[in-house]
Amino acid sequence: MTLHQLRHFESLAHTQHYQRSAELLGVSQPALSRSISALELELGAPLFERQGRNVVLSRFGRVFAEHIFAAMDEINTGFAHVRDLTDPKKCVLDISLNYIAANLYLPQLLRGYTRLNPEKELVFQLRQANTPEILRNVLEGRSEIGLCSYMEDQPGIHFSPLVRYPLRLVTPPDHPLAQRDQVSLEEIGQYPLILSIDKTHYIENMLIGLGVRPIVACRMGEDRSIANFVACGFGLAILPYDPQLESCGVSLVPIRDSCAYRDFYLALARGRPISTHSRDFCRYILNGRNKDSARRPSIFKEESQ
Repeated sequence: MTLHQLRHFESLAHTQHYQRSAELLGVSQPALSRSISALELELGAPLFERQGRNVVLSRFGRVFAEHIFAAMDEINTGFAHVRDLTDPKKCVLDISLNYIAANLYLPQLLRGYTRLNPEKELVFQLRQANTPEILRNVLEGRSEIGLCSYMEDQPGIHFSPLVRYPLRLVTPPDHPLAQRDQVSLEEIGQYPLILSIDKTHYIENMLIGLGVRPIVACRMGEDRSIANFVACGFGLAILPYDPQLESCGVSLVPIRDSCAYRDFYLALARGRPISTHSRDFCRYILNGRNKDSARRPSIFKEESQ
């Protein structure tokens, strides 16, 4: 089974006409027929059935097409991604980031960077994920830049702190704590909590460090979904402050404890050079974090020699 055969199958499944597909593919009709026949022989099943001058997918062909269409979409995306990366006219920034960074931090950052570089054709490849997956993407080279939480025992990652968000208690508007000016983590720990699916266990460890054993109502992956469940009375939540969450019909109550914040970091793979475009963007991020950048230790190998 070859990529050419799969492209031939994909085209014929869409056109349902041998001559039309052959013209679109730039091959002869006999060559297309041989390609499809070889694919059917390898699979041991007919993929098409004759219907007058046209063909239609067989039962086996419909099953095969469900998977091949999805696979070809991924392959085409991969080709386009690599072409972007190798195009000298384009500045590709490949970033893995968590949901709060995608919602609150990165949009304004990219807007500012774009305004400073109007001559560049910037292309953003953004992958949303949780912190462990972001770090895997960075370590394995799927993304050059990570924006995420800190994780212990990551010797292959260089973390640089970027931004701190205060944590807020998220409650239904009719909850007794919703009317408070401030609330303590000890008080919050008396109620069932909706926690994020976060392998860093940040919120749990913060509460446990204060001697509070959290009551876990359920776990979810994304802050807005958590807020919607809070609004429906499934529990309370502790999330980084995001005023947009109020549109879910919840109240955001300040937490008085001094530890009630969450830091987010720039994550880069140690010892792996990154593209000039990504390096310039990282400098922009870090300079925005610390204006006195001349006294900041460099995270880039060639600058520290």
